Amino acid sequence: MKQLIFLVDDDEDDCFLVQHTLRPKANCELRSFHNGSALIHQLNGQPHALPDLILLDLNMPFMNGFETLAVLKKHPDWTAIPTIILTTSDHQNDRERSYALGADGFLTKPADFQSLSDVLASISDCWRAQ
Repeated sequence: MKQLIFLVDDDEDDCFLVQHTLRPKANCELRSFHNGSALIHQLNGQPHALPDLILLDLNMPFMNGFETLAVLKKHPDWTAIPTIILTTSDHQNDRERSYALGADGFLTKPADFQSLSDVLASISDCWRAQ
């Protein structure tokens, strides 16, 4: 059965890399959103099509990752959706704040394609096993 993964990231290059790295390694359908507001709109509009996993960037316009995570983890239908922060930030404060808001994981995006591919393969393997 295909897993539905939502990627929330405003950087088109990062979205492209994630899509082309993750799809061949996992039996999944990947949908991208350019900010948290677009994600929340999608979840409200199709409450029966919840994702199996959300990959969430922190630095986005309109509704950043922290704001999005807070909304996700307060909504009774969305709080159980595994949400991993996938960001360029490596600040300890961002990590701590993410976990305090309910993130299930925090990963800093590697700078090169091969390392990103390895990180995404690990995410894929972890969530397929569950």
